[in-house]
Order: sequence, then structure tokens, then C-alpha cells
Amino acid sequence: MNKTVAAALAGVLSVTAALAGCSSGSGDKAGNPGTAATPPADTKSATKGLPDKFDPPVKLSTASFNYGVPKFVQGDDVNNNPWSRYLKDTAGIEVNTIWDGPRKELEQKLNLMMSSGDVPDFFLATPEQFAQLNKAGLLEDMTQVYNQYATDTIRQVMKDAGPEPMQAATVGGKLMGIPFTGVAKESVPVVWIREDWMKALGLSGPKTMADLLAISEAFTTKDPDGNGKNDTYGLAIDKDIGLINGFLNGFHAYKGIWIKDKDGKLAYSSIQPEMKTALAKLQDMYKAGQIDKEFGVKDATKVNESFGSNKLGIYYGSLTAGFAPLSTQTPKVRWLPFPAPSIDAAPAKLQYGLNIFSGFWVVKKGVKNPEAVLKMADIWLQLFYLNTKDDVYGKYNDSNGISHWTNAPVKIYKPFKNAEISVHLEPLLKSSAKADEATLAKLTPEERGEYAKILEYRAGTGDSWKEGSRSDSWGAGPIINNIYLKEDRFMPDQFITVPTPTMVQKKANLDKMELEMMTKIVLGGPLDAFDTFVKDWKRLGGDDMTKEVNDWYA
Repeated sequence: MNKTVAAALAGVLSVTAALAGCSSGSGDKAGNPGTAATPPADTKSATKGLPDKFDPPVKLSTASFNYGVPKFVQGDDVNNNPWSRYLKDTAGIEVNTIWDGPRKELEQKLNLMMSSGDVPDFFLATPEQFAQLNKAGLLEDMTQVYNQYATDTIRQVMKDAGPEPMQAATVGGKLMGIPFTGVAKESVPVVWIREDWMKALGLSGPKTMADLLAISEAFTTKDPDGNGKNDTYGLAIDKDIGLINGFLNGFHAYKGIWIKDKDGKLAYSSIQPEMKTALAKLQDMYKAGQIDKEFGVKDATKVNESFGSNKLGIYYGSLTAGFAPLSTQTPKVRWLPFPAPSIDAAPAKLQYGLNIFSGFWVVKKGVKNPEAVLKMADIWLQLFYLNTKDDVYGKYNDSNGISHWTNAPVKIYKPFKNAEISVHLEPLLKSSAKADEATLAKLTPEERGEYAKILEYRAGTGDSWKEGSRSDSWGAGPIINNIYLKEDRFMPDQFITVPTPTMVQKKANLDKMELEMMTKIVLGGPLDAFDTFVKDWKRLGGDDMTKEVNDWYA
């Protein structure tokens, strides 16, 4: 890369600190993504020309982050491990990892590489880096590469993630990176409720928001733990008001995202009138003692401790919340999941951000065989998700506390991996007979383990209820699969690019104002503080942000 481009990138990187924390990305020369290049709607598309093994071998450099867990057996290292050996011997791909460290340090390291004009052949770019690299003309156009070489398995992953990740990776009609798809969509909240408290008070699960509010009141006033003290609460809330998105969504209110208004334009969700209605109800609940009086000083970790001290009975969390924090805090107490209820006849739609994990896999412009990145992504899916053999799992996923999977150079996450487990186990769990060996052999090792744990719990020979909380008939997996997915109960953030100029300058202050307003209202402040906030938000930069967002959207 010549000095002119390096100098240009150095200037662009000066805004990196201000952009840190953005969870979406991409951009053309104005930072704007376009429509996804040939969206992978048809997972049966023919795959052309991707070889079983490259000959001669493809040699690529990269830089990566580690997950902070043991990843090597004695004698192995970042360039000599089961994954590097498999890729070399089986696929003809030799990856040279020039740097491996914590995620935040990787971001900083790549920024320095970009400034000096020396970037690896492929790597995981943050949304901000993706926009910067694209603006500098340093990225390989992956449009035809994807269209020709993406396997059916990869296309299905992209389809399941929703259209937004591919749209965010597409610039001016060109696919400039491969999204590192995440699990944000399957992780939208269900509402978890303590089963023992419900039984003690003779309560049924909620079907409406009115039902849930009645349960919250009963948990507060009717001594569900039977200790004779007025020391229990209904709804779990943290000081950042981040644990109750599902509750707000039940009022058709959405916190901190951009949604379509009645005219088809984008509007900031937190200033809509539905938010005021939801905050008014939270204020009522606080006054009635249904919310911890000290919630304003408790982060999510402190709230988790309140579960462990048996103070809280209702929690909005993901489908895996039974694993953590619930079973870790209350191992002997079973929590039951329910679909997030709505305040009216319209189902609650659950909000989520751009469905990516950290960023986009990018290839340096001019690299030969960019399709090798797709080859590595497909191998990842085959070994990590689709493998059914225990020995392969131990070698490439996890064994004896060694997380081998973290050494895979390219990863994309199946967006509904956790929810799919319940789909695969459902016919087995419905049967009165235990599955035979041939049937079990078709499951993944994780699914076999989960099936065994659920049977043990059902038979009373095991006390781990967390596996059932995800995958049994009463678990959260069927809620995601049979209700949320079938009824499209999702509300994705529609702003999927890097922050606008006004956001860089003013969003942090506006977010602080928003949290202060919400907290004060819940604590009993005047409701018209919401109207004042809306006016101030618009005046102090919100109107400018809205214009910039809609200019991008148009």
C-alpha cells in the first residue's frame, strides 16, 4: 500500500476512538451501505468450483483475537494446532497468524497496521474499520466470489441471520465483506418466572401483560417465599435499564433503536409515545414496591445476585438464561420461560441490533484465491456445528478443558443454533421409548449430551434443569421456534451503518440524558419529564441525527 493511502487512512483513524462501541457497520464513500449483493434467499443455489483441496496450497496471513480460554495442548501454538493442520492437510490452506491476542488489543493492533499501510491478507474488521478500509479502496470485492463459491450451508446461515448483515456488508451494490453472523435474533428475550413462587401462590403463566403485572404484584405482596417478610420483588431491572427491553417491547416501545414510522421513514424509538406509556407503568410498579428500591445503583451483575438471594421472581432474558444466570444463581429453583406478553391484541415484537459478532471478514484487495475464506467458513460450519462424531468434537471443538474451536481462522455463527437443538430433540423427547443408538448417532455431541441430561432430570436421577430450560417441551427453544419465528415477532434496528457525524459528536450525551430521564420517571419523577426530554433531544442533536439517518436510508 502506498504512502498516500497510508496517510489517508491515518486521518480516517483519528475518529476511531469516537466510533468505538458501534455494533453495526459499513459504508460506501459516504459510509452508506446499499442493497445486499444477490441476497442468499435460495439455499439450493449451485456451488461452482470450490475445490476439496487447493493445489498448489493457498497461503494467507491473518491477525486474530483469542477468547481468553485455554486453546492449545502442550507443543501446539497459534500456527500449529488441530485447525491449522486440518486446513493444510485437508483443504490446502496455510494460514499464518501474525498476531493473536485479546479482542480490544486486536482492534488497536489492526488500526496501527492500517495506519502503516500493512494489513493481513484477511481478518475480522470492526464495522468502523470496515468503513475505513472500504473508503481507502483496500478491500477485495467479494460479490462474485460469494455468488460463485458460497456453499448452501453458508447461504442458509446468512438467510437465517436476516437481511441486515448482508446489507451492512454491501456497499454500492458490491459485497465488500462476509458478515461474522451472530445470535442476536435468537437471543431476544422470553420472560422467565420462578416456578416455586407461582406454585406457592396458585398462579398460571402469563398470556397477556395484565397477567404478568398481576404476577408481579402477587410476588411482591403475597409472600411467595413464605418467610413472613415483605422482602420480595416482581420485575428485575438494572441501573442501565438494559434488562427490561422485553417488557418495554410488550408496550410496543423500543429502546435505543431506529424503527420505521407510519410514513416509511426512520424514527428514533426512545422518543415515541409508547415509551412514555411503558415508563408510566414502571413508575406505578416502583411505587407499589414491585421493583427493587435500589435498582438505580445495581448493574446486571448485582441483579443476578438478587436472584441468588431469592429476592426477584420475573426476569426478561434470552433462551439460554436457564444456563446463566438463573441456574448458576438458583441451582435448585426452576424458572419457567414464557413468550413476552403484549399490552393489547397486537403481539409483542422483540428488538435486536445488527445480527453480527464483532464485524466482517474482509480480504485485502488483490489477494489471490479470496474464495479460501469461504472455504474456511464452510469447514468451520461442518466441524463446529454439523459434526456428529465424538472424536471429531474432541479434536476440533473441546476436550479436557482445551477450547480447540477458538483456533479456527474464520468463524460465522449459526443464528439459531441454540433454538435448533430443541427442534432436533423434539421427536425424541415426545417418544415414550428412549432413542436407539442409530437415532442418537444422527445428533451432534452437544445434542446427545443435552438429551441425556433431560432424560435424567425427567426421571429424577439428575438435578440439572438447565438443559430442559432450553430444549425440553417446556423450554425456551420451542418459544423461539414455534412462536417468535412462525409469527415473526422480531423488531430489528433499521440503522445498520457506522455512526453519522452528529452521532459521533452528540450521541453519548443524548444517551446519558435518555437514561437519566427514564430513571427519574421510574423513581417517581413527573411524567412530563419525558416530553421535556423529547424536545431537548431534538434540539440538542436528535433532529440532525434523524435527518442524517434518513439521508442514509434513502
